[in-house]
Amino acid sequence: MEKNALSFRDVSAGYKHRKVLDHVSFTVREGEFVSLIGPNGCGKSTLLKTAAALLKPLSGVVELFDQDVHLLKPARRASLLGVVPQKIESPMAFTVSQIVMNGRISSIGRWGTLSPRDHDLVERSMIYTDVLGLRERYYTELSGGEQQRVALAMVLAQDPDMIMLDESISHLDINHRQEVLQILMNLNREKRMTILLVSHDLTLSASISDRFLLMNSGRLIKAGTPVEVLEPQLLSTVYNCDLRVQQDPYTGYMQVSGAIDSLHRQKKLNRNVHVIAGGGSGIELYRRLLIEGYELTTGVLNRLDSDAEAARALNIAVALEQPFSPVGAEAIAQALKMIDSADTVILTPVPFGSGNLVNLDLARAALKKGKTVLLANDIADRDYTDGKAAVQLVSSLLNDGALGWQSMPELMLQLQQHSYNRYQ
Repeated sequence: MEKNALSFRDVSAGYKHRKVLDHVSFTVREGEFVSLIGPNGCGKSTLLKTAAALLKPLSGVVELFDQDVHLLKPARRASLLGVVPQKIESPMAFTVSQIVMNGRISSIGRWGTLSPRDHDLVERSMIYTDVLGLRERYYTELSGGEQQRVALAMVLAQDPDMIMLDESISHLDINHRQEVLQILMNLNREKRMTILLVSHDLTLSASISDRFLLMNSGRLIKAGTPVEVLEPQLLSTVYNCDLRVQQDPYTGYMQVSGAIDSLHRQKKLNRNVHVIAGGGSGIELYRRLLIEGYELTTGVLNRLDSDAEAARALNIAVALEQPFSPVGAEAIAQALKMIDSADTVILTPVPFGSGNLVNLDLARAALKKGKTVLLANDIADRDYTDGKAAVQLVSSLLNDGALGWQSMPELMLQLQQHSYNRYQ
């Protein structure tokens, strides 16, 4: 009867006072090939450390082949699970052969000797990963890709029922990457070995995986087959960029790529955008708009605001006001002049108090001039004015034709659509 190889039940985990995993639940069935995907910093490595009992959950239960992973003795755990890390730290001068033999330590005990079977497993693992010719070389002398193959050989020598790989093929050249993936697929199909692979190559993962686990900000966003998980809108939101998904008509595999029209854009668009920001809410938008080729202005901003500092560093024209001062007529006039030259005005998720509420009047002026005005949603969470004045102003703007936006990919798509329509 098929077992659960790995189960997370409402698991939260992290480091000291920083929680990384937030109530994560999923199951990997015995014999599955599963890819764990998501942007950098979303918690993938922390999930693997928790699964391997290197990190104790703050709450919830982790089970390995239906047994609490923290109640398993190390030798038993090693026979069930092997982890290929991003990198092995080897402070001593170990040879490749010695490193790979470490995979057998848990089965023979500290003072035991290697049996013929142990030697065969070590030899076979080095042959599989193409490091047999490096066996007498010191591990520290190897390239990053060679070290990754040695790490995989060590785990294969462990002969576990399940292998987890933490981006362990990222440093391999294309030839050895293909070979390693073929090894993993053969182990998965022939020995029913369970594989959990952390990967950033969504197209490659879609061609080899039974299922995906998609993470973002410490949460499991979606689990399912590649077709079920690789949804353009979902991926674009999670990865914070415009992604396209199509199915190869010959293989049937899903292929993920960036927006080709954006990637091939080489020149300025001659389209101007004025950004109303503050408190650091504009920095990422400045970066994205400049990469896309838009001309930018921003303000009104306090001279000490982090968005003002970023604008100066990026050579973006900015309407400024003195620190701890109400926004004056001169700064407002400067911002209005910038808006006159803009095609679109974007309001970021900036908090509003009485001191910067006038920026919504600038958005109102832009709307009256026939400009496209795009307003960040959820203003109620950022309105610190008396009587929720910002909420009322934004509601009025939306009623008069301004448009809301929720995520960066959604905003960029709206901006492209309105810019295209304007210039037709």
